[in-house]
Parts: sequence; structure tokens; C-alpha cells
Amino acid sequence: MIVSTTAFLRRNNGRAVLPETRPYTFNEADTGTARDSGQAGAYWLGVAGAADQAVSRLEELLDTRRPGLLDGGPGAFELRSDIAYWRGESGDASGALEQFEQLLADVVSATGRDGFHALAVRNHVAYRRGLNGGIKRALEEYRRLLPDCESSLGAGSRDTLMVRNNLAYWCGESGDATGALELFEQLLADVVPALGADDFYALATRNNVAYWRGFTGDVAGALTHYRVLLEDCEGTLGTRDYHTLSARLQLGLWSGVAGDLDDAIESLDRLLPDVEGALGTAHELGFSVRHQLARWYGARGDTGKAVSILGALVTDQRRVLGDGDYRTLASQGLLSRYTR
Repeated sequence: MIVSTTAFLRRNNGRAVLPETRPYTFNEADTGTARDSGQAGAYWLGVAGAADQAVSRLEELLDTRRPGLLDGGPGAFELRSDIAYWRGESGDASGALEQFEQLLADVVSATGRDGFHALAVRNHVAYRRGLNGGIKRALEEYRRLLPDCESSLGAGSRDTLMVRNNLAYWCGESGDATGALELFEQLLADVVPALGADDFYALATRNNVAYWRGFTGDVAGALTHYRVLLEDCEGTLGTRDYHTLSARLQLGLWSGVAGDLDDAIESLDRLLPDVEGALGTAHELGFSVRHQLARWYGARGDTGKAVSILGALVTDQRRVLGDGDYRTLASQGLLSRYTR
């Protein structure tokens, strides 16, 4: 499924839905899915930050090819999934949700609600609904989706485990940090025997456990977990991998929460050139590092430095993410706070 491969590659090269933790799209491990040169070109346009151009390229392919919805190979389903995905990445969150909802109606009409394609799009719909602010409804949709995945795909399948990740994620985003931590701890207990301790998703789940541990008030425990996780990410994934860089971001973030502002700023200052060198200057993880830097400079009393960082950051986020993206709005809100 092309959109799954796109999401996996983009995230494994560093796409963060949130600065601290994130849900997954469906079947991200399916990196062997075939794609033609046109779709590959659209993918690289999107990765380079030209998501709107990726959408245009894919729409041209769809108009030219007009394949059946679920034919073999990269047909209409994959093209429409990619179009909706990159539309969301271009900043059109509501348009992405609308397209995924229409795709779901068409797939359900063709195959029912419990086939793989329907399960995949149901995940996308719930995920995009959460990003559009419908967090409680997204959570409800994931609660309905999970038993269907367990029944159709198996409780131990990678896709089912990822749906559990998303359920836990939106549980936390709904305000239930304790519930999110419990769900992630349960997930980790199942991910390690199913996929291995060094698996990409096992490391990601450990990140979520550490993050929500901090959010429930155990900041020292979160820092301890992240220090160990960083060592394992560096050993397994390398120093330039998204998850390694993300773990370093977490250490900076939680050092600041713990009150060690100098360490937080120093860590994040060292991290930013490494992130931008590995992932580019228009990458969301770099935006997150810059946001946290501004946050801790401001907390230390250096509002001039914070304003300087945030002014450039908001400009870049508007260009890449859009004016209405919640990350752009968060940085704008912090900037407004320091410029009153």
C-alpha cells in the first residue's frame, strides 16, 4: 500500500506528528510495495517539502490511468491514498480527512468494513480526524477499529499493534495521561516478544512509555528511560536516524521540565544542526527542536533570544505546515506571549 510506504519512509527519515510523540499510519512496515516512477517522483517531492506538488503529480497520474479501485499493483486505491496523505502534509487537514472519508466509503462499498484496505483507510480517517481536532471521536473510532483488526489480522500482527499505538496516543491526547501510559506499557510488553527488542517499533514504543511517564509526573523516570533509550537507538539505528534524534530532543525537553534549563538549552543547541544536517531545514523535527529551544530560552529569561527563534520558526512553519496547523499555532502563541 503506497501511502503506508510513504508514511514509513517519511517518518523513518523523520516525520513527527507531534514534537514529543506520534501515532502511525497503517502498515508502515510494508516497504516492499511496488510503485512506479511517477509515484516515486511524487513521494520525493513530498519529502522535499513540496507536498502540494506531490498532490498535483499524483492527481495527474490518477486522471491518466483511471484504474479500477482495487486492481493489482499501484492502482486507484494507492493513488487516492497518496493524494489524501500528501494533501494533509500540504497543510490541508480538512481536505485530507474528506478524501480519506470518501475513499473509505468506496472501499467499504466494494469489500466491506473488515478487509485489509478498509481497515487501512479506517485508520487514516481516525488519525486525520484527531489531527482536525476531533480527538474524542478519533479515540472512539480506534476503539472500534482495534477488535476488527485483531479479528481480521491477528492480535500479534504489526498492523494491529500499530492500531494499539494509535489508540494509546489519542487516549493521551484526550487528556488521560495515566491511561495512555498504561496502554503503552501493555503494548510494549507485547511488541518486544512479537517483533524483538531492537525492532524499530519497540524502540518507538519505549519512547512513548518514557514520554507519558514524564507526563504523569515522573520526570526523573522519563529522563532515566530516555538516556537508556538513546544508547539503544544509537546502537541499533545509528546517530542520524529519526528516532535517535527524537530521543535526544526528549532528553532536552525533559531536562527543561526538570528545571535544568542550561542543560536543556545546551543539548538542544547541539541537536539542531544534527537534525537539520540529517533531515533538512524544513523538517518538523527541526521545528520541534527550535520550538523547545525558544521555550527554554524564554523560561530562563532570555526573551530576546526566544523571540528571534520564534519569529523565524513561525515563518517556516507557515510555509511548510500551513497557517492553521496546530504546531504553527503553538509557536505563534508562544511568540505572542513573549512580544506582549
